[in-house]
Amino acid sequence: MEVISRSDIAPLNSVIVNDALHDLGIVKIFSQHPALAQFIPSKSELALSWVRLEKDQELSVHQHPEASLILICDGSGKTLGDTERDIEAGDMVLVPPHSLHGFKGTNDGFWALSIQFNGKALYEDTLQPNVVFKDQETVNANPADVLLKDNEGYLESFRHSRLLSLINSPSINQPEVRERLLDCLQTWSDMFQDLLHIRVAMTLDPAHKKIAFEHLVEELGHNNNLRNQRHTNHSPIWDAAFLSTMEWFRNQMLYKNDMVKTLLMHIVLEGSGEIFHSEASHVFAGMPHFQEHGEDDGSHVSMGIELLSQASPKEIEVLREALSEGWGMITLLCDRFADIACANHPQRATGTCTKTKLAYN
Repeated sequence: MEVISRSDIAPLNSVIVNDALHDLGIVKIFSQHPALAQFIPSKSELALSWVRLEKDQELSVHQHPEASLILICDGSGKTLGDTERDIEAGDMVLVPPHSLHGFKGTNDGFWALSIQFNGKALYEDTLQPNVVFKDQETVNANPADVLLKDNEGYLESFRHSRLLSLINSPSINQPEVRERLLDCLQTWSDMFQDLLHIRVAMTLDPAHKKIAFEHLVEELGHNNNLRNQRHTNHSPIWDAAFLSTMEWFRNQMLYKNDMVKTLLMHIVLEGSGEIFHSEASHVFAGMPHFQEHGEDDGSHVSMGIELLSQASPKEIEVLREALSEGWGMITLLCDRFADIACANHPQRATGTCTKTKLAYN
């Protein structure tokens, strides 16, 4: 039998993440002691560390992809981030993957055991620690501001999408390209009306439902306006990728929570619509639908911002992921618009159309 003193384990007091130095208090990783590293079976997948924070010392809010279990062994403190509450000896803090959390020592501070279940401690690789720290500005920011800041990058990327490139190219002057693009837009516009109705029907929170209904009223019949302003009959698009991507949005309106539905509808769909309709209004100058819709989309984006401001820190991480997924899907859908419109037109020196083989057409 052998006794290993806590003082025998080398301490780690700080770490650099994204060029910023972060105070860890004291971290003593078991695997850094030869006897402990040999004694703990590698197949157990346990990573153990002693951690210590003095009175008023903070481990700032951060997140990591691995679940952690923190056993408070001595002293007292408080948790920060998604959940703020006092902790004391005997308490166990369960930290799910990606949750925002931090700690602060109170009274005389505390000692605790930090346990991970993937066989590697969070700070075992000091050059690439398995954590992401949140700066205080981000932690305290209005939730909607955090999302809108993320959204700026997605909006800029969308402005350079294949659909926008097509709209601003000579290829759009080809009658067949124009009509095929309008067929795509009409098919999507009809689906968008379904999404509006589904959102109203499936929204539970009264505040979200009120906005959803107001949005439906303002958008009602826009698909028919587009249909009536065309000089040819609409030919529905039957393309596997096109239809599958539209169905993804239907699935979101059916099964996601109210915050996600509001985010996707107002920030992603109306945000992308505002950019597209503004550009398309110059190309389809004889169709008032595009100018009217572009003007409406800007106000429709703002309809959801107040609701998103009420999101909790935990919800924000879910919404940021949904925002990324939503922009990925609407860009995929719009790129497919461009591919379908250009399917029968080989690339020209001054155009953007490339020959594309459709799965179903």
